[in-house]
Amino acid sequence: MKPSILIVDDEFGLADLIAELLTEAGYEVAIAINGLLALRILEEKRPDLVLADVMMPILDGTELLRRIKADPRLADIPVVMMTSLPEALPRDEPPLYAEALHKPFSAERLFSTVRRFLSSKEPT
Repeated sequence: MKPSILIVDDEFGLADLIAELLTEAGYEVAIAINGLLALRILEEKRPDLVLADVMMPILDGTELLRRIKADPRLADIPVVMMTSLPEALPRDEPPLYAEALHKPFSAERLFSTVRRFLSSKEPT
C-alpha cells in the first residue's frame, strides 16, 4: 500500500504542485483547502503524514494541529507545518508539530522531510 499524505493549503497552485510532485514519487495524496475540510477527510481516511499551511481561512493550521493532536485516533500522525512567516508557527512547548517547512521550499527539502517521516513506508 502506498504511503498517504494529506496536504492542507489554501494556495491552490502550491497545493497542486506539491501533490503532483508527491504523486509522481509514488505517494497517495489528498488535498484540503482549509482545516475544516481536512478534518472531514481525516474522519474518512487516516493519512501517514499531514502537510499543513499555518494561515488559512475557516480553520487555520494551528487549530487543525491542535485538533489532530487532541484526537487519540489521530494524535500519532506527524504534522509538518508550512509557512512563509516563521513567527506565525504555533508556540506550544514542546511543539505539537513534527517539523516546519519555510516557504518557499525546494522539492529536495520537501522530499527529504517527507522521507524522514515516512522512511518505513517508502512507495513501491
